[in-house]
Amino acid sequence: MGWISRQFTTRVIVLIPVAIALNIVLGYTVQTVLKLPIYLDSIGTILVGVLAGPLAGALTGVLTNLIWQYAPVIGGGTIGPFAITAGVIGFLAGIWGYLGVFRPRPASGTQLLVSAAVAAGLVILVVIPLINNPIYLDPNQGGFVSWAVPAAIAIAVIVAVAVAGFTYIRRDLAGLWVAVAGIVTGVIAALVSAPISAIVFGGVTGSGTDLIVAALRQGGADVLAASLGQGFFSDPIDKLITSFVVFLILVSLSPRFLARFPLGDRLTRPASGFMPNMDRPS
Repeated sequence: MGWISRQFTTRVIVLIPVAIALNIVLGYTVQTVLKLPIYLDSIGTILVGVLAGPLAGALTGVLTNLIWQYAPVIGGGTIGPFAITAGVIGFLAGIWGYLGVFRPRPASGTQLLVSAAVAAGLVILVVIPLINNPIYLDPNQGGFVSWAVPAAIAIAVIVAVAVAGFTYIRRDLAGLWVAVAGIVTGVIAALVSAPISAIVFGGVTGSGTDLIVAALRQGGADVLAASLGQGFFSDPIDKLITSFVVFLILVSLSPRFLARFPLGDRLTRPASGFMPNMDRPS
């Protein structure tokens, strides 16, 4: 019980509603207003998970979707059943927090250059399926605009430069490991959400990602395969961007402030390796 109670300190309880509001505002804007093929509705969830732990992160994710489903004005739609996925994302964020993935990892020389290059390469790797897919090359398939491919390339270049540049300029390998954690989270989120989308909604959820599902269906994929394919297109890059945004928020905060949260010590102590000791530091 002590492990559970440590994740829900007064500061965490105050942070959770703020994180939920951030999730809903950004998610609603990106998915419903702009209808982009990404989500950006997990920044608050991952932030709470990394700062407090798996259960706090999971609770933030679940509450976000449930409140969003039933909130006045923006309520309704299809977001509620995906509370399961949101909970998994928050739980994984807490695991990354315990592993110290977001903590500083000072480096220099060849190690730093290689890490920056690999970080940029990972961004390009997860965007290649979007760029090379015929769904985007033919605007008549799925209703994509003619500038979809240039936009995807632009996003990939900007994110790649940001991740690699941050890693190199700050001489910090954490940027690379945050990118890896984001991609892993995205893959798992896609695997969890695909059956929900296919079984509950037939692959149509009312967001910008519906265009991908529709195009894959036109190509002969069944509902589950199309939903899973859409998830693998959207989730890895979405969670990579989201995780890196959280990382930028964390590095902008003072170590003294971060130390007030349950996992604060795992965000402020420099680490030389990827896998720190899982025992709580004294």
